[in-house]
Amino acid sequence: MKLPSNAASWPGGPGTTLGETGLEGLDLVLDRHRSATDQVHAVLRQAIVDVRLAPGSQISENSICRQFSVSRTPVRAAIQRLSEEGLVDVYPQVGSFVAPIRLVGLQDSHFIRRSLEIALLREVATLWKPEMSRAMRDIVAEQERFIAAGDGDGFFRADEAFHHLLGTFAGREGVWQAILAAKVPLTRFQRSWQTAERLPDVIREHLAVVDALDRGDPACAEQALITHLDMIFVAVERMSEEQRKNLTA
Repeated sequence: MKLPSNAASWPGGPGTTLGETGLEGLDLVLDRHRSATDQVHAVLRQAIVDVRLAPGSQISENSICRQFSVSRTPVRAAIQRLSEEGLVDVYPQVGSFVAPIRLVGLQDSHFIRRSLEIALLREVATLWKPEMSRAMRDIVAEQERFIAAGDGDGFFRADEAFHHLLGTFAGREGVWQAILAAKVPLTRFQRSWQTAERLPDVIREHLAVVDALDRGDPACAEQALITHLDMIFVAVERMSEEQRKNLTA
């Protein structure tokens, strides 16, 4: 994924490229020893979260069957599972479509993520060590390299890794998995509407958290994390009327 010089947002918004998008851009080498439904579900889900399948895109059962060389039964089961997760809207006699990003889902997703990450940070602050600081700073440096290279996928992977470290340091991988599940609407929104100008601010906000922990100031670190996470709603407020059409109530 490369950032065009005239891009309005990055990596999934207007004026940007996501490499190959749509169903034709997805690959699946089916493992016959594993559930076909699980594999189709995993590929479609990741594509929706990464906005390679944009909100409103039609999910054609026939196209998936042909492309992935699978029968209709596992495809229907995968789509049903995605519907239950709120990622696909199924309209009988009409078809299946990638669900829009809904504002209420965004708010609930943020509430869960914010609450759990703050709780993790409080625990990590009591365990903070120099090697933890180095690990988080290494990821920030990696994000800077991804920005310079115009690698949006790399940037978002590193961003997720930065936050994942809070769960790792606290010894609460299960909590991180809960955050990961809860933040799907946030991830879709960020990948759709993150602006190129915003990315250096993300770097500074990450460093503010680490700097405060290094100073032994957990209250400041917590406020820095809150400020960072709450920026999602600043982005919502700055959306144009045209952009807001893609964010439903």
